[in-house]
Amino acid sequence: MMLKKLISYFLLPYPMTLLFLIVGVSLLWFTSRQRPGKVLITAGVFLLLFFSWPVSGDLFVAPLHQAMPLATSADTVGVRWVVVLGSGYSTKAGIPATGRLSSSGLVRLIEGIRLTRALPGSRLLLSGGIAYGGVPQAEVMAQAAESLGVARADMVLESKSDDTQDEARLVREIVGDERFVLVTSTMHMRRSVRLFEKQGMKPIAAPAGFWSDQTGLLPSSQHLTMADAADHEYIGMLWAKLRGTM
Repeated sequence: MMLKKLISYFLLPYPMTLLFLIVGVSLLWFTSRQRPGKVLITAGVFLLLFFSWPVSGDLFVAPLHQAMPLATSADTVGVRWVVVLGSGYSTKAGIPATGRLSSSGLVRLIEGIRLTRALPGSRLLLSGGIAYGGVPQAEVMAQAAESLGVARADMVLESKSDDTQDEARLVREIVGDERFVLVTSTMHMRRSVRLFEKQGMKPIAAPAGFWSDQTGLLPSSQHLTMADAADHEYIGMLWAKLRGTM
């Protein structure tokens, strides 16, 4: 599992670009292999510009945003579960639980709470295991939800999963064959729905955290972040297809 995460990390635009630049500079400064060093540095700069450009961000992000239709009120009639997938958190002590969640994790949780309040009789199922040590992601989300006015009795926690495939398998043990609302980031939704459906489940997509396209025409770190997130999803989908889990 760690090897898979390490390999996929260096296939993302930012780490790949950084690796090219580091190796290229090292060759120029510490070896006589000047030509390969210049090639790697040139490739690194080109990739940095390409992935930081708005057009490339839209090229990777748009297909993921358009992959799933938004759920309507008619779709969710009678639904008893709102499932929120984890998205990383900080292990720092002494800060509120809402501050410990990643920005995407907080957006997912807020959307999950909104939907739970809009669906009478539904329960909030928070999913996510231990990512960095300490308590599970699901527990941090539950603490944040409590601080936002959700009663602990209205929540169910799945706190053993290691990745989205695990979440699909373990959530099925709780939800069974019932329809449920699935809340995750917009770019993560396509892969998540397919993994849950592969388990024979009936998710209703409720994407959260849409990327804004009002980000200007010049290269920026925001576009690079978008490209990283999108590439992570494409790698995840390829891996799932190779393993037959999607």
